[in-house]
Formats: sequence, structure tokens, C-alpha cells
Amino acid sequence: MAFHALNMASVHSVIALLALASGSAAMASSSSAAAGPTGLSYPSGFDMKVSWANLSPYADALDFSVSKGFPSECELSQVHVLHRHAQRYPTQWPLDGGGMETFAQKLANYTKRHPSKKIGTGPLAFLNDWEYMLGLNTLLPTGAATEATSGALFWSQYGRLLYRADRGDASWNASLNVYSNGTSRPKPTFRTTSYPRILESARWWLSGFFGNTGANSSYSEYNLVIIPEVDDFNNTLSATDSCPKGTEPGDNAAEAFAPTLVKDAHKRFAAYLPEDLKLDTIDIVAMFNMCPYEYATLGQSSFCALFTEKEWRDFEYFADLQFYGNYGFGSPSGRAQGIGYVQELAARLQSKLIMSSDSSINYTYDDNTKTFPLTQPMYMDMSHDDIIVSVLTALGLDYFKYSPHGMPTSVSQAPRRTFNLNQLTPFGARLFSEVWTCPKDISFKNLQPQKYKNPDLSSESNTTDYIRFVLNNAPVPVDGLTACDGSVNGFCPVEKFLSSIPDLNKEAMYQEACFGDYNITSQVGNGQPRKP
Repeated sequence: MAFHALNMASVHSVIALLALASGSAAMASSSSAAAGPTGLSYPSGFDMKVSWANLSPYADALDFSVSKGFPSECELSQVHVLHRHAQRYPTQWPLDGGGMETFAQKLANYTKRHPSKKIGTGPLAFLNDWEYMLGLNTLLPTGAATEATSGALFWSQYGRLLYRADRGDASWNASLNVYSNGTSRPKPTFRTTSYPRILESARWWLSGFFGNTGANSSYSEYNLVIIPEVDDFNNTLSATDSCPKGTEPGDNAAEAFAPTLVKDAHKRFAAYLPEDLKLDTIDIVAMFNMCPYEYATLGQSSFCALFTEKEWRDFEYFADLQFYGNYGFGSPSGRAQGIGYVQELAARLQSKLIMSSDSSINYTYDDNTKTFPLTQPMYMDMSHDDIIVSVLTALGLDYFKYSPHGMPTSVSQAPRRTFNLNQLTPFGARLFSEVWTCPKDISFKNLQPQKYKNPDLSSESNTTDYIRFVLNNAPVPVDGLTACDGSVNGFCPVEKFLSSIPDLNKEAMYQEACFGDYNITSQVGNGQPRKP
């Protein structure tokens, strides 16, 4: 989960969850076990990796009810990339690494007290030889590979078009970095936070984009702006550091749903454990988490075979509740946390520097072209999963909104929804803001699956620039952005999008949402502390 956003309200919420654990276990003992098999495969063909929420390995999103493809007559003018780090060790957050360490210590303490006893039998027999092998926070080799692959794919899909690579140009070279008149552009500049796994993710992504021929460093090809990720420091790529309120409702929602998540597994596991070894709610959550983390670290995990298809779907919902209520439309500061990046995107689209801030923007970085360059063909900002969620929220995109009252917790199983973290923010998630220059009367109804040539429309008159948001290689509908009403397949005129920014700023209510005198502990409906 997003440990970098940890605050005292969240800590108190998790403490409450720990207090709930014994009650959850009691309820579990009187519940019937879930129907359906456990194991590494399921009769339905279900792939458990799609229910690992934000711990899922990267895969393209299926779709967001918008057609994929590219307009053949348009010029791809610019792409803005907001990227998540990739596979990492867990954090110290109690619902993440902290819980797994506690679970491992519980087993170690039991073995120390009962050296002649086995811990587990049947499907839990592996616990007799199991050791906790995970560290904290570090980007993993699998994460480095995910980022390098993402950078290389971006070069192949977008970079070749943006920089007009010729036949035979397999990878980037500096001679491509020129304006349309042939004069050289400045060295491209990209941004990251200072948090080690974010910084390393940025380096690996850029090594993939720039080719890194011969596995030599590609550092000389670009400039990298490293913005400190520390408490009370404005940084749009880690906005919760400067927006301390509004991240409690998601934890509370997950706490309420936790008994539903663990009850059947708790009863099932009890049959294979000593009677005097009691697992609580947080232990079962830890066992769920061990599966994706060991998969990322070791390539496989014995924990993965312990749960049913329904339980994996409920596990994802458990995580979705946290993110929806802490960073999405269910959070009173959901819009505020993402508005800074939206403002920066608008500034770049207008080739304007930012000289003041009323959000998470740090204008000492954005008031000069050295650290906030303008007119680049592409931008890449390396960040966190919660930032992607909050940017989608700040844009007001209705597709990811559940209801005026948030997502339900008093349910027997995960409900159908369009807010699924495995589709939004798997490891290595990426949100592209594409800018297209199109001739008059362009139609976006029939898109081609592959774009081979990028036409140069710089000398054409009567062209219009459009923006399209693409999340994990799937275009996003812009319903909710009222200025973009009538857009086809997500293509919105840039001028109309920019006209919506003042309203988006107002709807974010940044000062009130981040610092206001309110006490909202349950989910809201529109990412705001109150109705405007």
C-alpha cells in the first residue's frame, strides 16, 4: 500500500483494525467455509494475479469502454507520462510489510516456545520450513525489468513517432532531438521524487527509453530533476506530504470489510494449525500479501495456493476500498491531492511557467525552464500509485466514481465496479496524456490499431489540438469533464480542456481539503470535503 502517505490518522485507524481482529476471529469460527477450491488454478480460468490490486504485475488494462487505436490523419505532437514505480519490497505500513513481519514473528515465537511441534499440516505444512525473506521499500530486480521494459515500449510506440525515427533507427540517438526546422533541442529533462525506489524506477525507465546500448549508463542523454519527497514539502509527485488531511476514510472502509475478507480462510486454516496458535485478522491479511510479494521477489509463493477465487476478488476489493477512500472520490481530499499535477499539465500545454502555488506545486521548481522545461515532445514524471488515482479524481472522470456514498462495506462479496486497482495502478502503471494535432473535420470514430507514420502538420492551417488520456494502454472516457462533453473516444479539444482548469481548481478546494477544520471519517462521494 502507499506507506509514503502515512499519517497519524491512518495509524489510529490501523490500530483500530488490530483491535477488531479478535472479534473478527470469533465471527470466523462460526462461519461456513467459502465454496470453491483453493490452489494455483481455478475451474473458471480465473487468474489470481488480476486480483492483487496495486500489487499486481503490470498488464495492459482491458479497456475503459473507449475504443483503442490511433487517428491516421493526425500528428502525435506531445505525450506527458505520469508513471508509477514497479515491483518493490513491502513498506512498514501495518497492512503491508508491518503486518507480514508481525505474522512471521508470531510463527517464530511459537516455534521457540514449542520446538518439537510442527506449525502447519496439510496446505500449511510449508510453514514448518518457511522463512520471511523480504526486505523493506527497495525496488526489486523484477521492478527494474518492468520499468526498463516500459521505457523501451514507450520508445517503440510513441518515441519513434515523436522524434520521427527513420527506417532502421532501432533506438534513440541524440541526432533525433531536433525542432521541425532541424535545429537542436535542449537535452530532455524528466522528473522524479527523491524516494529511492522512485528514483531508481525513473533511471530504469529512462535506460529502456534511451536504449542503453551495450548496457552502459544512459545518464548523459538526459537531465533528471529530483524533487525531495519529505514531510511538509510541496511535491506534485508525492502530494500527500503537503496535504495531511482526508486519508482516513479508506482505512476505515477496509477495516469494516476485513471480517468478510478473512472469515472463511480463518476457519479453514484453523484445521491445519495447533489449537494454541491463534491467527487474527491482520495475520490473514498478511498471508494474502505474502503471495504477491514473494511472487515479485522469489518468482512464486506457497501462500498463493491458500485462497479461493472469491477470496482473491475480496482481497482486491479490500485494497480498492483503501485507495478509493484515501485518494479517490471517496476521500475528502481526493481531488486536492491530484490537482497540482493537473495544473502542471495545463501549464505545459500552454508553454507557461508557474510563478505561484495554491496547491501541492512547488513553484521554485516550476518557475524556470531548467527544472520545468517547456515545448518538449515528451515528459516523464515518476511517482506513486496514489498520485495516479488522485489525478484521475482531480480531473473529475466519472468512469472511476462509484456512488454519492462511496463504495459499500456491508457486502458479502466484492461488488461490480469500475474502480479496480489492478486496472488502474498495477506495478509500473502509466497514465499518458497524448496531444494530437488534427486537420479540420477529423473523425475519431474509426481508429487504426498501429500508427506507422507521423504526419507533419506544422505548416497546415485550420488544425486543432486534442488531448486524450490513456491509462495502461487503454483510453479513458472524459465524461465528468463538462468542457469535453461530446468528445468521441476520449479525444477532447485542448482549448476546451484548458477552459475547464479554473473549475477543476475550485472543485479541488485545496486549502480546505488539505488543512480545513473538518473531521470526516467515512467516504464522501465526489472527492471533496463538502459540496461546493
